Amino acid sequence: MSNKQQIKIDENEKKQLLFIFLISFSLLGQSQEIEKKNAFAISIGSPGLGLEYARKVSPKLNAKVVWQTFKLEDFEKEDLEIKDDVVDLLATIESSIIDLGIEYLPFKNSSFKLTTGLGLLSKVNANALITYTEDVKYGDITITKENIGEINADVTWSGVAPYLGVGFGRPVPKKRFGFGVEFGTYFTSSPDVELTATNLLSPTSNQKENLKEALDTFKFIPRIQIRLAYKF
Repeated sequence: MSNKQQIKIDENEKKQLLFIFLISFSLLGQSQEIEKKNAFAISIGSPGLGLEYARKVSPKLNAKVVWQTFKLEDFEKEDLEIKDDVVDLLATIESSIIDLGIEYLPFKNSSFKLTTGLGLLSKVNANALITYTEDVKYGDITITKENIGEINADVTWSGVAPYLGVGFGRPVPKKRFGFGVEFGTYFTSSPDVELTATNLLSPTSNQKENLKEALDTFKFIPRIQIRLAYKF
């Protein structure tokens, strides 16, 4: 075999090796892209500010864990009319919820999704303090607002609450970033109610059971979220 033929064979081998390398590199890049099945997300909505981790289980099924928190402290509403009385309202609302959920995308070319799961209601609380803004007159008798007293109502939901929802936006987006929106509700048990009152309003405390009965219909906590996800 001549040197010229030997050189020619070596060049062919180099071309083949280069071709194999390029194909392998291309396949490796595709496999790495396929392996990106995780996403972090931030969300904002009715449960508050949320942090989320999602994992793609299959092309149509995703699992996620979400922590959501919200607090509105010392919200004031003055000169609120209740029947014939004018009162001030001081309210505090706070919540902390951990979601364990599954999202199902029924259509291949659509980001429409169905969501279900459990919400761990570690603290969902609403507190309202009602005070009179002015003295009350009954004929020739004037009762000062201090002597009238105040009413304090405290309502708390807790425990485990199933939830259902629908929305748009893949938990693990196709591209690096993705947006989503979701509408749903938690199905809760009846809340715990505490009702206290002072001075002339003290008998109002006896209305605790009536208030609890009135809140029995409040077994739904709405869930509306807008989210931004990052795939990795």
